[in-house]
Order: sequence, then C-alpha cells, then structure tokens
Amino acid sequence: MTDTPLAAALVLGWRVAKLYARVDDTGEPAADTLLPSHDSLDPADQLELQLTAAAGDARRAGVTAKAASLDDLMSSARAAARSAAAGEVFRAYLRQRHVELQKDLWARDEALGRAYELGNGLSDTFGRVCRAYRDDPHGVVAVWEEVFAHDRIERLMKLLDDLQSRLNAAGVVVVRAQLDRWCAGVAERLRAGAVPSQEQVLDGLRRQTIIWRQLLTGDKEPEAYLDRHARAALHDDLRTLIWRRYRGWVLAAAGLIAAAALAWSQWKAAGSAILAGAGALGLTKASVLLSVRGRLDQWSKLLWDRALAQRIVEATLTLDSVLPPPPRVRRIAVAVPRERLRRVLRVAVP
Repeated sequence: MTDTPLAAALVLGWRVAKLYARVDDTGEPAADTLLPSHDSLDPADQLELQLTAAAGDARRAGVTAKAASLDDLMSSARAAARSAAAGEVFRAYLRQRHVELQKDLWARDEALGRAYELGNGLSDTFGRVCRAYRDDPHGVVAVWEEVFAHDRIERLMKLLDDLQSRLNAAGVVVVRAQLDRWCAGVAERLRAGAVPSQEQVLDGLRRQTIIWRQLLTGDKEPEAYLDRHARAALHDDLRTLIWRRYRGWVLAAAGLIAAAALAWSQWKAAGSAILAGAGALGLTKASVLLSVRGRLDQWSKLLWDRALAQRIVEATLTLDSVLPPPPRVRRIAVAVPRERLRRVLRVAVP
C-alpha cells in the first residue's frame, strides 16, 4: 500500500520540476472539446493550474512552512506566460521555494524528502531533454548522455530502494528494471548514431516518465497496463519461469518422493509411532498440511509477481519508440572455390 503523504511528496517534486523546466513552453492550446480541458487552457491559466495543483500536493505532504508556500506565486506564474524575462523571474522564485520545500520535508520526515527528490529526478528525465531540444539543439546528445549517465540512474535507483516499503512495491520493481534498460539502451544507441526527433521525445519519453510516476504512487495498478492478450500470456510466462528456475530439482524431488514412499511402506509401524508422538506434541496432519500450503502460497505469489513484473516492463517500456535499436548486421556466407582461394591468398590449401 502506497504511503499517501509520501506519494504526495513525490508528485510535488514532479510538479515543481515540471514547472521549472517548461514554464515558458506550455504547448499549443487545443480545441478538441466544447469546454477547455487543462491542456486546452491558455498558457497563463495552465501555469496557474499546475501551480495550484502543486500547492495542493504540498498540503497533502504536510508542508507547513510559510517560506515554502506556493500560493503567493500565482501572479508571478500568470505573468511568466507573457514574456521570457517574466518566465525567468518566476523560475527564480520557484527555485527559492524548491529549496524551502526540501528543508521542510526533510525536517518532517527523511522519507518525504527522498520522495520529493525522486519526483524531481523522474520529472527532469524528460524536462532536461525537452529543454535541450528547444534551447540548445547542438547539445542534445550531451544532455541525453548526462540524463541517462550511470551515476545519475544509480542515484534514482538508490532512492527507489530507500522508499520501496512505502511506495507501490510492484511499481518499484518495474521502474527499476526500466531505468536500467534506458541507461544501457541510450548509451548503446547514441554510440550507433541514433538521435531521436523532438516529436519522439515529446511523445515517448514524456509518456514513459508519466508511467513511472503512476506506478510508484499507485495512481494506476500495474495490471491495468496489460491488454487481454498480455494477461492471457501471463500463465505461459509463469510456467516458463517455474520450469527454467526449478527444472534441476524435478528429478531430485521425484527421487526423494519415491524413496520416501518405499521407506514408508517398509516402516509403517515406526511411522505410526512417530505420528502418534507428533500428535501428542500437538502436531497433526492438518497443521502440517496447512503450514506447507502457506509456504506454497507464498512461493506461488512471488513467482506470479515476478512474471507479472516482467510482462509489465515489456508492455510499458517506450525506449524502442524513442530510440529505435540499430539494425543488426547480417553476415552472408559466400562459398569460394578452392583454386580461387589458393590464388588470392597465395598459400597452399591442404
């Protein structure tokens, strides 16, 4: 079960980082509804809405320090949409509040401070790359490398480990696995010369970071990301996982069962005496079976959770849509006649 104040602190960190990164780029207003949705609002209203939401998250996380209040930034947020200079003023104010929020959360509960920091980091995974495309197109590759550098990803994973017992446990497993895949995949694909377009970043990388936030805060159950075909394939995954993990024990277990059956047939009297003694000590067949069944239930749940996590990792990973893998080089075998090979190499071929 996700800790509610902790989830609020994570989302707060996410929103503050998002506001700081994209204060001067709220996107093009949409016109696909009769009444405007939050994406369809004009930039000033969008910024005010996001700041209001962040202020609500701060209250849910337990922030009470007056210096950390976000409510008095509303007028500055509206002005930020009108000019780049006003946007930078708002960012400076927001940076000050960010420091005060950290102080308040860390003083209240170290885990809240870590959750806020994790939310910052996950949001910046998209925000820093997005700003690079807009502000410094020639430095895009360097920013990609910095955002998915091993040290930075390890820091995010350490935060996940520290908070695992108080966040959605299944979500933590999935996010850890995907961060690892992104870290390795981005480095490999950038070396191969792949640089995604801005549209791919706005779609795929943004969607990936939103999925991470939803998984960790419990806003969406992990199973909800699976369609019916993926759900049906889960049972096959579980069978494969069980066989791959425990096939080495199958023959040994069969041998032990056969040996136990043989020993039992030969020593029924002794077995009866043992059971009678066990009954005197309060051990009955039902209690033993109940204990074994409990262990099997725990074991099967662990395997099910692992198979489910693997399937969700594959279903929600957007790496290939943002940075397609480099094509594999196909090697074609060509038969060369022996005489021609001898002439080319000028060596004797036995």
